[in-house]
Amino acid sequence: MNELILLCLILMSIFLQLATVVYALYLFRITGRKIGWIFITIAFIFMILRRFYSINRIYVGEAATVSWQNELNGLFISLFMFIGTVTIKTYFQSILHSRKKLQDSEQTLRKINASKDRLFSIIAHDLKNPFNTLVNFSGLLKDNYDNLNGEKVRDFIIRINRAAKRAYDLLDNLLHWSRSQLGMLELHLEQIDLQKIILENILLLSSSANEKNIIIDNQISEPLDAYADGNMIAVVIRNLLQNGLKFTPENGRITISAETRENRVIVYISDSGIGIEADRIPHLFAVDTNYTTPGTNRESGTGLGLILCQEFIEQNRGRIWVESSPGKGSTFAFELPINPVQEK
Repeated sequence: MNELILLCLILMSIFLQLATVVYALYLFRITGRKIGWIFITIAFIFMILRRFYSINRIYVGEAATVSWQNELNGLFISLFMFIGTVTIKTYFQSILHSRKKLQDSEQTLRKINASKDRLFSIIAHDLKNPFNTLVNFSGLLKDNYDNLNGEKVRDFIIRINRAAKRAYDLLDNLLHWSRSQLGMLELHLEQIDLQKIILENILLLSSSANEKNIIIDNQISEPLDAYADGNMIAVVIRNLLQNGLKFTPENGRITISAETRENRVIVYISDSGIGIEADRIPHLFAVDTNYTTPGTNRESGTGLGLILCQEFIEQNRGRIWVESSPGKGSTFAFELPINPVQEK
């Protein structure tokens, strides 16, 4: 009976020492303090070997030579070391968790700063340009109206109209983007018809397409269901169509098509424009990169539209991507769920 109790004490010591070795190896990995934990691990391995030596002596009938006091002391030492190691492990895990939270906060702060810098850049430069055009040409028209022929007046009016459209589109995107950044844009998910939204935006942009004699070929001939926020998706489609009109030369073509895969619908908006170099594609949707290119008729832009598209598509549980080659045009595609998606 005494031998059984002694054996239980030794086995308990071995279990605690093995657990301590496991935790010590874990701390060795996460703390970077290698030497200390190596010595602790080696010491406990020797203690484990010492316990197995005691078990062997009991097995060969020499239990009387095993010191109860030594084994009891070993058990208490193993218990205290196990508790200490667990406490240290918990402490370092809390440090790692705090460090992860700090890194996440730093990343969020960098994104906020990048958004702020982009906003100030747009307000200071991009929003100023169309208003300069409005002020200058309207001033020329006002001061020299009696001396201008009909063709010149018409030219000034066209320039003023284009500048007003650019300013309106930019202000509209700024409004949506700022509300999104401030968390003021509520998401209203519902069953929507993408075909109807596409047709509305084609009609809205028909005058811009006519100015460059660009054909918008809508190959979606039937209702196309999706489960999303209709207003957000309308902003996405409008921005993608405006992007295609901007980078497609006169007499070009924009093609809109779609397909369904299981519970997803994919919309493709392709243009016969100038295309995008491969190394520039990753920067199209980056808020911290001020990537803009003039259009084929020197139309200005901010790059904000595509960033807004990505944010809205992701909020609607979808994704957006682009495939392009210089001189061969671009295809922007986005996918959305057809029916409500179960949250995981």
